[in-house]
Amino acid sequence: MKPIIRKLMKQIRIKAWDIEDYYQEGMIILHHLLEENHPSTNIYTKFKVKYHQRLIDELRHSYAKKWLHDHFVGLDIYECSDWIDAGGSTPESELVFNHLLAEVYEGLSAHYQELLVRQMRGEELTRMECYRLREKIKNILFSRDDD
Repeated sequence: MKPIIRKLMKQIRIKAWDIEDYYQEGMIILHHLLEENHPSTNIYTKFKVKYHQRLIDELRHSYAKKWLHDHFVGLDIYECSDWIDAGGSTPESELVFNHLLAEVYEGLSAHYQELLVRQMRGEELTRMECYRLREKIKNILFSRDDD
């Protein structure tokens, strides 16, 4: 796997990482692939794809942090003083959250309901599962009723 890691390390450079970080991420991904009991015939291809996706995710994450840091807008304490001292959720916000959660849950198919439950439990979903679930939820919350 080391040649794959070295080649991708040259293609996708993450400034905060050194060579050991690349190898460590490679070992983690290889461990996950071996745990999933994939047939060994395609293990190199699957490793290369998953490792490439992981590097791209990390690069996007680092750019997002940089963008947020560069575009940070400060808060005016006097305008926000009423909710800064709130110290937690209010019964009204919990009621709205629970109502929206029930509405979203009812609008999802059984497969996406199961994904939502897994997400709320803190289980890790694949990138595609997260994307599709997020799009389904957006469609439910922001769909326009033309009645």
